[in-house]
Amino acid sequence: MHRLLAPQHELSCPLHVWLRLLIGLRRRGGFVRESGAFLLGTEDGPRRRITGFALYDDIDPHALDGGIVRLDGRHFGKLWDMCAAKGLTVVADVHTHPGGPGQSGSDKANPIIARAGHIALIIPDFASWPIRRRSIGIYRYLGAARWETIPSGLHTRFFHLGF
Repeated sequence: MHRLLAPQHELSCPLHVWLRLLIGLRRRGGFVRESGAFLLGTEDGPRRRITGFALYDDIDPHALDGGIVRLDGRHFGKLWDMCAAKGLTVVADVHTHPGGPGQSGSDKANPIIARAGHIALIIPDFASWPIRRRSIGIYRYLGAARWETIPSGLHTRFFHLGF
């Protein structure tokens, strides 16, 4: 049904999952520090469907200690085990920023998942309300520290929120 109603979207997420994610990001960041999550789901060719998430500090308890996101790769086994147990994959990642949705130099140089095609979302203002799709930074990793920015005018066609 989803493919029939929203066939052009590369990334989609049920609204109830998205709202739970935003609540989790706000709680973990407390509106004073960055927080983030791996977005878990399924892939069907170029289409990715988010069905759940794993907050960064659930994977690495110290990921948010410095005010910005820093993940220790030694904890990634926990993430891969979670994906295997649920039959899911990491379809994207998301983190918050204190200001706008632009990528920092650190974001560009250190992708959370360094695989070409990976999608990264940045939610401005520590995920404060209101959050509109146009205000979210959406980036696709191309490899070799290169990124494609999805223009805000294309966000509603690229990223579907709903059923």
